[in-house]
Amino acid sequence: MKKPVIYLFLLLYFFTLISCTSVAKYNRFIQTPLSVKAMLQDINYVERNLWKMHPDLFLYVQQNQLKAKFDSLRSTIRQPLLPNQFQLALAAVLAQVRQGHMTLSPLIFKFDPKGKDKVRYQKSKGPLSQLGFHWTENTLYLSKNATSDSTLLVGSKILAIEGIQPQSLYIKYRPTFTSDGYNTTFIDRAFERLLPRYYPLEIGYRDSVVVLLSCADSTYQRTVVRRFASAEQKGKAGVKQAATEKKDKPAEKKADTKKQRKIFGYNVNLKQISKQLSFPVKEDSTVALLKMADFSYGRPKEAYKMIFDRLDRCSVQHLILDLRGNLGGRLSDVCELYSYLVEDDQFQFVYPAVITSKFNLPFYEMKGLPGWSYPILSPFIIPSAVVTWAKTFSRDGIDYTHLTGSKVKQSKANRYRGNLFVLIDGGTFSAASLIATNLKVAKRAVFVGEETGGAANGTVAGIFPVLKLPNSHLRWRFGLMEVRPYYEVSEEGRGVMPDVPVVPSADDVVSGRDPAMDWVLNCITDVKF
Repeated sequence: MKKPVIYLFLLLYFFTLISCTSVAKYNRFIQTPLSVKAMLQDINYVERNLWKMHPDLFLYVQQNQLKAKFDSLRSTIRQPLLPNQFQLALAAVLAQVRQGHMTLSPLIFKFDPKGKDKVRYQKSKGPLSQLGFHWTENTLYLSKNATSDSTLLVGSKILAIEGIQPQSLYIKYRPTFTSDGYNTTFIDRAFERLLPRYYPLEIGYRDSVVVLLSCADSTYQRTVVRRFASAEQKGKAGVKQAATEKKDKPAEKKADTKKQRKIFGYNVNLKQISKQLSFPVKEDSTVALLKMADFSYGRPKEAYKMIFDRLDRCSVQHLILDLRGNLGGRLSDVCELYSYLVEDDQFQFVYPAVITSKFNLPFYEMKGLPGWSYPILSPFIIPSAVVTWAKTFSRDGIDYTHLTGSKVKQSKANRYRGNLFVLIDGGTFSAASLIATNLKVAKRAVFVGEETGGAANGTVAGIFPVLKLPNSHLRWRFGLMEVRPYYEVSEEGRGVMPDVPVVPSADDVVSGRDPAMDWVLNCITDVKF
C-alpha cells in the first residue's frame, strides 16, 4: 500500500543517517538523559503534527480526551529521562488513538560499522531470532525451535530469559502499542512478535541467552547461542533442504528456485512462501488450502493466475483461505486475490481514501526527509506530487484520493465459485482484514477462528511518513489515508467476527493441534453442500 518512490526516499534517508552519524555518538546519545525542555518540545511537535496530518484522529478517542492525555504527559515530565524512557511515556499516549499502524520506535544500539566482525554479525542469527513465541493467558510458550539443540522442546513454557520474566515485559511495554479500534485479539499476537525486540532493549544484544523453561511439570534451562553462517554450515543446510524438498514435494510442484520465489513471494527473514497452495486431504484433491502469509511479496498477477488455474484444473470444490497471522501488505496484492473470489462480474474493493488535505498530501508524503535532500530528489518529488494531486478530489467538504480497488473492476473469468472457508485470528490485520470484511459481509465464505486484529471497517494506512522527533530522535510512523472496505459492518472499531469461534487452548499450542483447521476439514467431510 506504499508508493515505490517513498521506499526510495526512505532508503536514501536511511543511508544518509548511517553515513553522517557516528555510531559511537549515537550509542552515547541513547544513554544521555534528555532535558525537560527538550522532551516538552518533542511532545508539542508530535501533538501539532498529529492534529494536522492524521485523516481521522478522533475515530476511537474524543478530542478532549486525547488533549487531556497530552496535557497530563506534559505535567508529569519533571526530570530528565533517557530517550527510551521518554519513548515509553509518549508511545502510551499515542496508543490512545487506537490505530495499530502508528508506531513510535525506541532507539536501539548499533554495531560499529568499522568493526571487523560487522559482516559476520549481519549474516548471523541472534539467539532470540531462532525461537518462535506464542503468548496466551499471560503465559509465553515456545512455538518454534530453529536452533541445533533438539532438547529445547517446542510447547514448553518460557519462564524467563536472562532472568527476566516475559510477564514483566508485557506489563512494561503493553501500553505502548495498540490494535485498530477496540479489538483485543491483536494484542497477544503483537506482543509475541515484538518480544525479540523488547529483550535486547533490556539486556542489550548478546551472542547467547539463558532461557528457563518448564515442560510436563519439569523445569529445565538451556543456553541459546548466536548462529554464524559459515560456508560449511550453508553447505550442510543446502543438502538438508534439498533432501527435505525431495521427500516432501509441495502440491503446487514448484521447485524452490529464485524464479518461483519471485512469483509467489518469499520472506527471507521468516523463511516462508507468501502464497502457498496445498491439498490437506491427500486422497481428495477437491479440497485445497491457500495459505496467505502476507500480501507484501511476490508477483500477484502471475501467482494468482497460476494458483486459480490449478484450482480450476483440479475441480476444487472446497477452498480454505488461511489469513491467520497475515499482517497485510500491498493493496494491489489483496485486491488481485479478491478478483478471483468475488461472486459478481464486477466489484469495488475499497472506497477512495479520506485524506487531510489534497493540497498538502504530497508534502506530507515527503515530511521527515532532511531539507537538503529536496533539491537532489526533486526529479522524483515533482512527478510524484503531480501524480498524487491527479488522484485527489473533494466531495462534500472532504478530501479523498483514489486507491487501487477504489474504482469498479472486472472480476476474473476463471474465478473460484466453490465453497470457501476463511481462517482468521488476532494476527489478521490491515489489508488482510479488508478482504475478510468484504468476503464476510457479502456472505461469500464461512469464517472460522477468532476476531481479526484489524478493524472490519478499515484502517489508517496507505502512505507512511517517518518523522524523526527533533530532540529525542525517536522515529514516529503513521498513516496518511483512511482506507475503508467497500462493505462495512454496523459496529465500528471491532474486527471481523468468525461465524464459528475457535480459539486454540494452551494444550493445543503445546501439542501442535490446529482446532480451526480440524473443524473445517471435519465440516467438509460431514456436511454435503
